[in-house]
Amino acid sequence: MKKSLLAMAVLAVTGAHAQSSVTMYGIADVAYNNSVVTSSAGVKTETNDFITNGLSASRLGFKGERDIATGLKANFVMEFEVDPSTETQTVKTRTGIVGLSGGFGGVTLGRRNTLIKDVEYAFDVNMDPTAAGYLGNYARDSRRDDVLTYSTPKFNGFSADVQIGFGSTTKETSAAGVVSNTNNGKTGDTKAFGLNYANGPLMVKFGTETVKNTVKDIKIAGYTIAKSTAVDDFKNDALGASYDLGMAKLFFVNTKSKQGTEATKVTVDTNNFGVRVPMGAFTFNANISEGSAKLTNSTTKADLSGVQLSVWYALNKDTTVYGIYGQEKVKHSTLTTSPEQKSMLIGMRYMF
Repeated sequence: MKKSLLAMAVLAVTGAHAQSSVTMYGIADVAYNNSVVTSSAGVKTETNDFITNGLSASRLGFKGERDIATGLKANFVMEFEVDPSTETQTVKTRTGIVGLSGGFGGVTLGRRNTLIKDVEYAFDVNMDPTAAGYLGNYARDSRRDDVLTYSTPKFNGFSADVQIGFGSTTKETSAAGVVSNTNNGKTGDTKAFGLNYANGPLMVKFGTETVKNTVKDIKIAGYTIAKSTAVDDFKNDALGASYDLGMAKLFFVNTKSKQGTEATKVTVDTNNFGVRVPMGAFTFNANISEGSAKLTNSTTKADLSGVQLSVWYALNKDTTVYGIYGQEKVKHSTLTTSPEQKSMLIGMRYMF
C-alpha cells in the first residue's frame, strides 16, 4: 500500500511538471556610441560612450505557462532591463504580466507594450536600435502600467487586440463635490485597438490609441517639434506592413499623432520605408524616413527626414556583431539652423 501511494504521488508530481514550464531568457548588448547633436542655435554636442542598448536593450526575463484545465492555461512574463556596464544603474521592469489563454484567445494584466509599440517594432527593419534616423517612434509610449489586454484567436490570418489602461488611478472629490484636476481618475487613461493579418509572405498590423487629458513633448534630433499648449486627448495611429520576397524583405510603417484642442492642435505624420537583405552570415538593413509636423508656434509644417543603415554579422545563432549609422533632421522656415542628429554604433549582442 505504501509503495502504491508513493508511486501515485510520483506520477502526480511528474504529470504536474509535464503540464507546466518556466523559461529564463535574456540579451546582453554593449556598443560603442558616437552621437552628434546640432541644436537650432547651431551648437554641436558630441557624446562618446558605451551603451547597453545598441541593437537591443540588455534584459533578463522569465516566462512560463501551466495547464489549469482542459484548453485553459495560466501564463506570466517578468522581464527586466539591466545595465551591465555600471553598478549604479537600477533594474527597470519592461514587462510584468499574468494572464489566461485558451480557445477564446488570451487576456493579460499588468505592465506591457502598447499596441502602437507592437506595430512599430514589428516593421522597423533595424528592430528599434538606440540610434537616430527612424522617425516612427517619437509620439508613442513604448510600455504602460496598469494595462488589460485581450487578444483574439486567429481567423483565416486575422486577429485583433483590445487594450485598456489606467493612468490616474486615484479619483479625489472634495467635500463640496468637486473632482480634483490632477487626481481625477481619468488623466492618462488609454483605449487602444489593433488589427492584425498574416498570411504567407505578407504581414499587416494596424493600431490606434487615445490617451485622456495628456500633453506630450515630441522631439526629433533633440528638438521639440510638437507640444500642445492645451490639455486634451492625445491620439496615436500606426500602420505597418512587410512582404518577404525571399532574397529581400520589404518594410513600411506610417505613424500619425495629434494632441491639443482644435485651436492648439499639433500633429506629426511620418513614413518609414525599409529593406532587409540577408547574405550568408551578413544581414544588410536600410531605412529611409520622411514626414511633417505642425510645430507648437507655427501654422507652417516642418519637414522631417531620416536615414538609418546597419550591418549585422552572425558569429553563431546567438551572437551578433553589428554597425549602425543614423541621421535625422528638422527643417522649418523659422529655424536659423536645422536641428540634426547623427549616430554611429559598433557593438555585439548575445542572446540566450
